[in-house]
Amino acid sequence: MILRMFVLLTAIGCLALHGQIAESAPVIEASGLSITKAEFEQMLKGNPRFEAALAQPAAKRALGLEFGKAFALEAEARRRKLEQSSAVQLKIRNYTQQLLGNELLVSLREGYLKDESALKRHYESSPTAFAQPRVRQVLVRFKGSQVAPRPGLRELSKDEAHAKATVLRAKLVAGADFAALAKIESDDSGSRDNGGELGFLLRGGAGANFEAAAFSLPVGKLSDVVQTEYGFHILRVEERQPMPFDSVKASLANELAHRDMEAFLLKGYKLNEAYFGK
Repeated sequence: MILRMFVLLTAIGCLALHGQIAESAPVIEASGLSITKAEFEQMLKGNPRFEAALAQPAAKRALGLEFGKAFALEAEARRRKLEQSSAVQLKIRNYTQQLLGNELLVSLREGYLKDESALKRHYESSPTAFAQPRVRQVLVRFKGSQVAPRPGLRELSKDEAHAKATVLRAKLVAGADFAALAKIESDDSGSRDNGGELGFLLRGGAGANFEAAAFSLPVGKLSDVVQTEYGFHILRVEERQPMPFDSVKASLANELAHRDMEAFLLKGYKLNEAYFGK
């Protein structure tokens, strides 16, 4: 009987050593502050770095030490009643506003992801907005851009690069062959030999200015000169390929969530014009 009890206690001890503790058990404590296992893991949920650390004993302990230090500092600040200062309260309010604004956006996205009928209505209302464009480009880099300079060519200032791109666009408007021009003039080594052909674009795969042009241009039309961190681009959409509904659900939910956020902002507040002016 004694041997069996010893074996049972040993097994319980091993479980505790391997993190098998109750969800309600405190895992960090500091001068009256504490957080349970369930609360701690919920707090880390959604952060890939933290979630990965929980699965590795050494990383998990390092994470515990990191948060433990934060708890210790919070406890000392509260012991000094710093949270009761009006200046600190205003800072807390500002941080809370930012946090709640972000959580509102996340909540709206999640709500739309569960409302497939709303997503489908939005998808069907803007068929061209959710079609991948196949794009051809000419890129003119400027000194300091994120594209490597072409050997043997003088680097252009931003103004010079913009002027060159404007001249090239005028040639295309006048009827120059886009692919032939790109092979000679484009500074994008990845697409130059293919006549500037970039293939089909996915949303989120390029800069905001580039995407705005690529996804709004009618097929066959030239863009204006578009600036990105890579230089000045001239784009032409060769064709559009409809994207399957299932592949754009996240984008649809994100757009609808941002639309709602804009509506909340439109008439959701008022300023004291005597203070801020009109």
